[in-house]
Order: sequence, then structure tokens, then C-alpha cells
Amino acid sequence: MRGVFGAGVATSFERNNFYPKISAIYGASAGAMTGAYFLARDVSGASIYWEYLDNRFIRSKKNFFLGIWQRFQNRFIKKLQSDNIRDALDIEYLMDVIKNKKRLAIKKIILGDIPLNIKFLNLNSREIEYIDARRPDILEILKAGIKVFPYVHEVSIIDGKRLIDGAVMDIIGIDLLKKKHPDEKIIIVMNGQIDRKLRYRVKNILEGKFMQWMFNDPELFGLYASAEDKLSEDLEIIKADSNIFLIAPDKDVSVRSRTINTRALLQMYNLGIEAGQNFLNNLP
Repeated sequence: MRGVFGAGVATSFERNNFYPKISAIYGASAGAMTGAYFLARDVSGASIYWEYLDNRFIRSKKNFFLGIWQRFQNRFIKKLQSDNIRDALDIEYLMDVIKNKKRLAIKKIILGDIPLNIKFLNLNSREIEYIDARRPDILEILKAGIKVFPYVHEVSIIDGKRLIDGAVMDIIGIDLLKKKHPDEKIIIVMNGQIDRKLRYRVKNILEGKFMQWMFNDPELFGLYASAEDKLSEDLEIIKADSNIFLIAPDKDVSVRSRTINTRALLQMYNLGIEAGQNFLNNLP
């Protein structure tokens, strides 16, 4: 739900018609949907956070803890049918929202000149890769891009590859972006805070352990557990490069990733608009 900040930044960019200055969009997790609505030129899509993403999308704590037990049980006790495993997020509900309630104008994206590159972790190669969503199966690509593991359990298969949201273990990935755009300015919109607390590292370690259990793959634990170190390295690179700009919430302002409080979400959205406008006002 912290993605509401990035939705606010994108709103300010759309209102200022920033499109002619953009050569490509790279989106991960919530940023994948933000990028999609942005390229559909539909700022109203930001309201998805406070209009629809309530407890129909973010499941109860009961489901969350039951899901933890089921993942443990599935790995160490007995195999469970996939349909019986509980998830913390209802991805199917979210997809119904963007198809039927806050409809995403996918044709505008597919026919547009700006690539929408969605970030994935390839479970086969254990490498980060991007897929341009401007193709007929755009909704399937977006769906795969927002599957935050281990909070969901069904893996999407795109082009024969087993793909999940790549932002969990590689939040920015600045090296790859610099390689793709060595002579261009890069704008990073980070929904979470830059000054990270110890709880983020603990969270990544626990997530990595569950990923190891879910897929019987010790390497996944290492990828998740080292996510904060990778982020720190990326932030140092960004700080030293005058061609890279970072937009992020102030350190004393945040919303919980699972909040459904309308007031808090609207506040963070408006802070995103303000941050985006301030950036545009001071852009060299």
C-alpha cells in the first residue's frame, strides 16, 4: 500500500505532461501498476488504493498466520492442494478491479511509444529480468509482476519462465538501469523510506526463509536476506551520480504496507504529488 506515494508522484508527472521527456518506464511490484495507469494517462487510477484496496484485497491476520502454517506444513509435513493454501493478498480481486471497476486502458499502453518494463525474479535462473508489457497478454504480465512472495503462492509462467515480483530482493537495481541508459537521466521513485530500520532486515530474513521452504531452494534465502545490503549499495551509487535522481518519502512520514486507512492513504498520495511537483520545479 506504500505504492500510493509513487501514484502521487506519477499524478504530478501526468498533470505536467512529462511524457515527451520519458524514454522508458521501469516498474516493480506496486510500481508496475502505477506505471501502467500512468502510461494509460489516467491519474484517476490512483484512487484504486482508497476506493478498492481494502480488506477484500488485504486479507485478515487470521488468513496471514494460517498461510504461514500451511507453507510450513506443505514443506515439512504433507503436501497441500494449491487451492487450499491461504494468501495474505487476493491478487484475483485486484485483477478484477483493474479489468472491471477501475478499468485500465490497456490499448493506450500497448500502442504507446514508451516501453513499460516490468521487473521480475526468474525462479529458474535466479536472475532479475524485465519484460516490456506492451503485448496482448499485458494483464498477465502485470499480474505476475505484483505477486509478492511469500505472501502469495501461485507462480506465473510467462514465455515459459517462472516469474515473481522482483522488487522484494532487488528494490532498485541501479546497475542494470545504468547499463540500459548510460547517457540518460534516471529518476527513481521509491515508495518506502531511505533510512531503513533493523526490522527491514529481519523481515527480509524471514521472507527468505519462507521462500526457501516454499521452493526448497536455499539460494532464494540468500537473495532475500541480502536485499537491504543491495539497497544500501544502490543508494550510495545514486548519491554519487549526478544523472540519477531519487524521489522518496521524508524519513518521518510513512504508511504501513498493509494499511487500509483512507485518510492515511490520501495523505501519502498528496505528499507524493507534492514531491513530484517539487522535483519538476527544480529539474535541471
